[in-house]
Amino acid sequence: MTIREVNYIMLTLKASEEGLVKIRQARREGGSTIEDPRWLVEASQKLDPDRTWTEAGPYADGLSLPTWRRFLGGREPIKANAFKAFCTVLQLNWEEIVDRPPPENPQPSNLDIDSVVEEIRQKCHSKIQQLYSKMQLLDIAQPVDVSNLYVEVNILEEITSWQPGEIRDLLRDFNPDADNFNRLGLGKVRQKRVPGLDAVKSHSKLMVLGKPGSGKTTFLKHIAIQCDRAKFEANKIPIFIPLKTFAEIANLDLLEYISDEFASCGVEARSQTEFALSQGRGLILLDGLDEVPESDSDAVVRQIRRFAGKYYNNQFIITCRIAASKYRFHEEGFTNVEVADFNNKQIAAFARNWFVAFSQNLETGKALASQFVEKLKLQQNQQIRELAVTPILLNLTCLVFQAKADFPSNRTKLYEEGLEIMLRKWDETRGIQRDEVYRDLNLCRKKHLLAFVAAITFDRGDYFFEKNQIQQVIADYLANLPGGTTDRVQLEMDSEVVLKAIEAQHGLLVERARGIYSFSHLTFQEYFTAREIVKNSDPKALERLVIHLTEKRWREVLLLAVGMLQKADDSLLSMKQQVDGLVADDEPLQQFLMWVRNKSFSIKAPYKPSAIRAFYLGREVERVSNPRSDLNFDLSLIRILGYAIDHTFKPPLRLFLLNFTSDYDNERDSELAAERDSDLATDIVLDVAMVYAIDLNIPYLYAAASGRNLLSILAFTLNLNLEPELKQSLQQLRDQLYASAYQNRIQEWWKSEREWWKAQGHDWTQQLINVMIKYRNIGHDWQFSEQQKSLLRKYYDANKLLVDCLNSGCNVSPAVRQEIEETLLLPIANLQKIGDKCDRPI
Repeated sequence: MTIREVNYIMLTLKASEEGLVKIRQARREGGSTIEDPRWLVEASQKLDPDRTWTEAGPYADGLSLPTWRRFLGGREPIKANAFKAFCTVLQLNWEEIVDRPPPENPQPSNLDIDSVVEEIRQKCHSKIQQLYSKMQLLDIAQPVDVSNLYVEVNILEEITSWQPGEIRDLLRDFNPDADNFNRLGLGKVRQKRVPGLDAVKSHSKLMVLGKPGSGKTTFLKHIAIQCDRAKFEANKIPIFIPLKTFAEIANLDLLEYISDEFASCGVEARSQTEFALSQGRGLILLDGLDEVPESDSDAVVRQIRRFAGKYYNNQFIITCRIAASKYRFHEEGFTNVEVADFNNKQIAAFARNWFVAFSQNLETGKALASQFVEKLKLQQNQQIRELAVTPILLNLTCLVFQAKADFPSNRTKLYEEGLEIMLRKWDETRGIQRDEVYRDLNLCRKKHLLAFVAAITFDRGDYFFEKNQIQQVIADYLANLPGGTTDRVQLEMDSEVVLKAIEAQHGLLVERARGIYSFSHLTFQEYFTAREIVKNSDPKALERLVIHLTEKRWREVLLLAVGMLQKADDSLLSMKQQVDGLVADDEPLQQFLMWVRNKSFSIKAPYKPSAIRAFYLGREVERVSNPRSDLNFDLSLIRILGYAIDHTFKPPLRLFLLNFTSDYDNERDSELAAERDSDLATDIVLDVAMVYAIDLNIPYLYAAASGRNLLSILAFTLNLNLEPELKQSLQQLRDQLYASAYQNRIQEWWKSEREWWKAQGHDWTQQLINVMIKYRNIGHDWQFSEQQKSLLRKYYDANKLLVDCLNSGCNVSPAVRQEIEETLLLPIANLQKIGDKCDRPI
């Protein structure tokens, strides 16, 4: 007897001639006609007491009227479980009436099973490659090879949202008011990440959970392809089953579905399928449990449970959205894991794969990927970097970047497209019709609800909120809808359903710990807050927003709100007035701003006065905050005004500032020659010299290298185009320094140098500062109080924000843009004079 014959008998049975006589007699004694479905109902209950049979279609285990007729006719075999069930309800012993009972425990050899598996793998290879080696990305016409785009997935072995915790624990490393605020701290995961394939190797049954667009399907496809290409579990058969497709068939039977899939590849005998699965040779990949319609979900889950229980020695992986995982498969031995967000390394790998795949040539793709990663690191792009942690939104950011090799100045449109994907496109493109548990809310109302939630929570300073708090906010919104109920019990139930739907379907609200929620990205909370303010019918809403100008956590909301306005002139002018008013009543700060103004007029440079004012103000703000800082202040005002750092400081000077030990005495670079005529260059190097001199006067900071750098700086300064008196004074200072300490080359030079600074360094440094004040009007000791230092920093940061808003792609008239640029960073007296000329306040 062949293996195929043995397994055919194991799967199907029919009655012998003598058995048929017993069957007909038993049916007659039961007083039933052949069409009476009572037999089927009883048979189905014998197989599964929890399920019922209907005449509308065949039962999942083969029980149907046609099967019943074949059983009575005895001309062809039926499934063994159906045969046994029919015999049971007729009170017959199936072994006594079967035509040819199966042999006891047939055990094919290992060679036989290997041959069967290899045959199935070969026949299914082409179909697997055609169906699962490609993936279709949103808004991209051509599909891309999974292997070309795939990035190794990381797995969290503990589900974050199932872990107990408190809001204070989540806020531990999350402070939006801090100078070094890490926006990504909102969703910081502290547990170890495990490579996805390692997790698959460690667990024979995995339930892989993840947010929408986190790469779950791609992960399964990658495993199927790797297995098919004998790079992973080469002795198994990869079986990829989209559960949404499986749920659409009339007869929910996983074994039959798999057999039909194999049959379409030329595997004729279903016994081969049963044999391979009985020997544990299947790699069963069940994708998208959350995509199964609610009406079919129970039946599909029962099938998975039964199949996984029967063929327990196979390998199983199920994927599901984390918030939709209402089913657990612990009894079947499944381990729950979670797909982790991309880290920096994964983002860079995805970008490289993406740009290479969609660029005209390899080198162009690599270059674009490198630019993408570097620009994503910039401070001004941290909000975009925040979104690029899942493949779905990372694909969008790559697509946007590809057009201009840069990110848009007005990020509002990028966020809108991202939300369009999350709220509508992602399911639509995959043909998923989810059960609209909040079907009364159209797309516009869903956005309005999210904006309502965001504005309330953000205004309260709540980045994380308890489940009952967020449900109360949702209930308040639902109660105010047309026709909304006032029944608190019903509202509580509805709000819970809506919260779970937003989490499961869109992933915009996520459970960070058990019962604690937040927006999936701080950027989305800020965007929806700005949207609510801009669309608020109250004309005072925008005015109230300007009050938050100096609060760091409101910065992005202000930027987004200005970008959403149809006309931003009035809001920008209101912001300008608020910024100027910050220091209007502080006389020392007004005198300082007058110095900034006068200093800018004394500089000969091809830059606008506002850019020069921004440079000197920024340098002094940083210096009074940190006397040892050597030009580490933020030059965003200058950059955003259109005077890039590469334009302000030519390459040779930039290099010198980064490496003071370089010798430029013999430099012939024409750009350096041009810089030697620059007032800015003179002030910069003198300022840096002062920083090093101050360091050398602090014993615990003292280092011989600092002294050498100071000499190099002075040598470089003397090669600039200086006025004779300044040059002579600096030459004397350099000679004094060199002769007194640094000409000594004996073994004790370190001790000699240090002793000299201890005895004379303070006086020498004061002489340098006096020279700077006398000839360059820099290096002043402003004697600001701590309160004034803080206020000056707020003033500078508020001006940066104003300029960022001005250049955020918002709709601002040329006249208002020019007015704001020309009056930036001026003392209040000058603003009043300009306002008098304009016949209105500036």
